[in-house]
Amino acid sequence: MPKPSPVVLPHELERSSVVANNTMNRERGLAGVNSYTRELGFDPLEFLTGRPDPAWLDLCSGEGRALRQAAAELPATTTLTGVDLVGPLAPTPAPPVLKEIIASVTSWAPTRTYDLVTCVHGLHYVGDQLGLLSRAAA
Repeated sequence: MPKPSPVVLPHELERSSVVANNTMNRERGLAGVNSYTRELGFDPLEFLTGRPDPAWLDLCSGEGRALRQAAAELPATTTLTGVDLVGPLAPTPAPPVLKEIIASVTSWAPTRTYDLVTCVHGLHYVGDQLGLLSRAAA
């Protein structure tokens, strides 16, 4: 009988070459071929448009390109939050409605509610997926 493989602890997983790889697809935009709209099957911008004070939380946000594109289209009362282990690699200032948080999604928890919570291709890099989803949904 084969031995079960050891459980990888969250801090070990986060430091692995797979998760810490900055050549991953971190530049996904809002619309088009490589986009949130394509991956999610709906347009986040359309979903948020018309809501009073819209708020979007994007976990494993990469460069935050989609959030930045949404910031240009949504009202100044919008709240956009991107959480990523590495964060944006290009040191360009974020729009005023965008807060970029460099943190592990395994330990970070939101302090407010959001109209939309997304995590495109990020859950498979998280050991405790249910824990992450529970914190995000709370």
